[in-house]
Amino acid sequence: MNAKYLILKHTIFYLVLTITIGCNSSGKDEKKMVFPTDLTVIEPSDSVKFDTGWFDSKYKVAVYMNKVGRSIKTLDWQPAISNNKEVAFLFYISEKDSSKLIRQLKENNFSHPVIYDPNKEFYKANGIGEVSFISFLLKDNRKVEMSNPSFPNFQERLEVLANE
Repeated sequence: MNAKYLILKHTIFYLVLTITIGCNSSGKDEKKMVFPTDLTVIEPSDSVKFDTGWFDSKYKVAVYMNKVGRSIKTLDWQPAISNNKEVAFLFYISEKDSSKLIRQLKENNFSHPVIYDPNKEFYKANGIGEVSFISFLLKDNRKVEMSNPSFPNFQERLEVLANE
């Protein structure tokens, strides 16, 4: 592929992502987020096991995706997950086909466990607007702000979160 095409493609993706996130939520929220725990966990790699204690973690990054899309393919979550052991990363993915989900996670070398949510329970329980991807930084299950690895200062935001 042509380098200009890739740059344009990524620029458009991040622009749409930023606009979508900015238009669909206001960041801080006094309402506690709800985390359905009776869903199936998919561990795409044997090296990382799901820890149910993550649901009780004081600091979280809650990610919702309606399917494996650009957020897994183009955003590098691994450095944030590896460098912030005090922050739990919960990925709720509503892909209908679990075998397709597993295949896509493996194809994209995504090793972190995900919560398989084909009926959009997380989405519905938290009144998330019409988005296909959104991620929140949480303290005590309350939204602090929206952020993800596409933000230039994502690591700094995680450090501030964990030091509040």
